[in-house]
Amino acid sequence: MHYLVPVDFSDNSLQALDVALALASPRVDRITVIHVIETHYDFATQMALFTEQQLKEGRKRGKELLAKHAHTQVALRFKLEEGNPALQISQLASKQKVNLIVMGTQGASGITKSLIGTVAVSVIREAPSPVLVIPATAAKTNLHQFVLGLEFAEHEPPTLDWLAKQIKKWKGKLQVIHVQITEKQEFKEILLELGIKQYLSKKYPSIKAEFLTLTGEKPTEVLGTYMKSHPGILVMSHAHQGFWEELFTKSKSIQMAFQTQVPLLILR
Repeated sequence: MHYLVPVDFSDNSLQALDVALALASPRVDRITVIHVIETHYDFATQMALFTEQQLKEGRKRGKELLAKHAHTQVALRFKLEEGNPALQISQLASKQKVNLIVMGTQGASGITKSLIGTVAVSVIREAPSPVLVIPATAAKTNLHQFVLGLEFAEHEPPTLDWLAKQIKKWKGKLQVIHVQITEKQEFKEILLELGIKQYLSKKYPSIKAEFLTLTGEKPTEVLGTYMKSHPGILVMSHAHQGFWEELFTKSKSIQMAFQTQVPLLILR
């Protein structure tokens, strides 16, 4: 399995590297660490000099990072690029057929930004790979507990397949949560839930997923509340337009990505 970890050498980005190292299988998986120097074209001469200084510093810190993790049994390499960070990350993920991107949400400035407009959300939208977003507050997260926020849609069997295979590889446990608006579950939802239970138990019997149904008008808030008392990795699908429209248009939902204090795995 090939992991891609973008770093700007902030504590949060290095924390994402630690998570990737924890998930990776020794002597089997590999990790590419990428540092992108964002280039600008105003005042070309001055910027060229500044960029060269940044490249020199980037090479130095990259060598130091590899030396620090020289003891690891996971193949680790460092790559330095220039350009738009999100674009470079997405292109490298596509070119090298990366299986998972692991990245932080808080930059080297130390200022927590809203998810909109950051490199993380651009990568989530553009990259061909699943993205595991690590908030700065995720230090005590259980990396073996996965909580899948489920919507019943046609695209979900492939999503379930990818997740199930990874959970088996990572020796994890799976909880499947469906958030319904009313206490009374629709007959169609009952049938679909039973179908997914049978699908997982038949195809991936070793996982033994636990199914929960929660009630609330806003799925993101319900999941956020649940995750506060059940630390783990929250899993959502990027194809769930309802979830993403809510996440990207309502301030409370945007804050959830940071305030749940848990990693967020976005599947393609």
